[in-house]
Amino acid sequence: MKKLSLKVDGRFYYGWVMLLCGFMSMFICYVIKVNCQSLFYNPICEELGVTRTAYIQTNTIMTVTMLIGSMFIGKLYKKFPIKFVLTGCVVLTSICYLLMSRATALWQLYLLAGIQGFGWSGATNLPATIMVGNWFGPKVKGTALSIAMLGSGAGALVWVKLINSVIVNSGWRSAYLAMAGVNAIMIPIALLLVVSMPADKGFETRIGDPSPEEVAAAGGVSTQKTGITGAQALKTGRWWLQWFAGMITMIGAAAFSAQFVAHFTEVTGDSNLAATLYASALGTMILGKFLVGVLSDIIHIKRMAVITPLFYAGVFLCMALSTGNMVFSKILIPLYLIGGALPSTIPFLITARNFGDKEYGVLSGWMNMAGNVGQIIGPTVAALIFDITGAYKVAWIVFTILMVVVSVLYGLSSMVSKKQIEAMGYHPS
Repeated sequence: MKKLSLKVDGRFYYGWVMLLCGFMSMFICYVIKVNCQSLFYNPICEELGVTRTAYIQTNTIMTVTMLIGSMFIGKLYKKFPIKFVLTGCVVLTSICYLLMSRATALWQLYLLAGIQGFGWSGATNLPATIMVGNWFGPKVKGTALSIAMLGSGAGALVWVKLINSVIVNSGWRSAYLAMAGVNAIMIPIALLLVVSMPADKGFETRIGDPSPEEVAAAGGVSTQKTGITGAQALKTGRWWLQWFAGMITMIGAAAFSAQFVAHFTEVTGDSNLAATLYASALGTMILGKFLVGVLSDIIHIKRMAVITPLFYAGVFLCMALSTGNMVFSKILIPLYLIGGALPSTIPFLITARNFGDKEYGVLSGWMNMAGNVGQIIGPTVAALIFDITGAYKVAWIVFTILMVVVSVLYGLSSMVSKKQIEAMGYHPS
């Protein structure tokens, strides 16, 4: 517990406030964008008279613009104060929700989703990872990031049921208005509390940085803000293995978020039960992301990167089997406790371990790009399989296999390019 002291240099460490801000960005923005969107599939498709494959293209368009935004959003976070970049992103996404509530045709949702994607590229998990990376050292980065990321689990317990209730009682247009209001809560939090760097508050060291004795033992080279550049990382096989692992992870994870409620609504005929199951699974993230972060610090991130995808594989297998037996819908929830933490924790922790935090914001933005590519593919494939077969079972089997592939890719990424990276001046732990 000494590693997680509340004080640094004899006074309260402001990094804990920043950790709370990261938690809130996940609690509010991440859940509204990632977890609540699937609630709109059935009502919008029914009112506008479109297929699920057609409607899911709103996600495709949004994700394409997120991908474009991810190319430069990390550099914006590096160049400008975090609070201003984050505020701008949240304002843009909230305005789009207001306009979506007035949409009368699918093309209007396409247009607004495309605009919204630029905002989402900098308003979900990226600001949380950057805040943690700036304020917490390598010895506790996994634990600190997991605390921030568990905000999505807590938020899912609150917002998924609330937004679904608004849809059932007042319609999807009112629900978009509600999402705009909830999302905007992040604006005053960012403007009033967020501070970019410890030095801005007068702190010379961070919680989790090596002690002077450890620095001396390492030959006098501090591990604070060390590593290789983004340009150097792109030249290594290690980077591309983990990048493709991150992309494939989001193929499955995005399909899970987009189609879970629709799948269990089809299986049970009860949208409220489907939403309750969804919220229950997401609620496990309150504990799950914390466990994954802590275990990454204890048994090493390179091992957790291999183990965690196998739990997610179990989740998808249970979803496939639930079409014949709803008992598996209960089994998938404890599996999701660990597996569900994969997309928002492992890619960013493994990035810090493999390449350091010299250009962590840039590298995290590029890992977001991997996730954005996956988000384009996953929901579209799942919706297409449903339109062709009338069920999601085949899709869940495909994603089960893909999660095993992710485990293999992360395992390989920890083995290759070691000498190449050391020659660049960084020694991965």
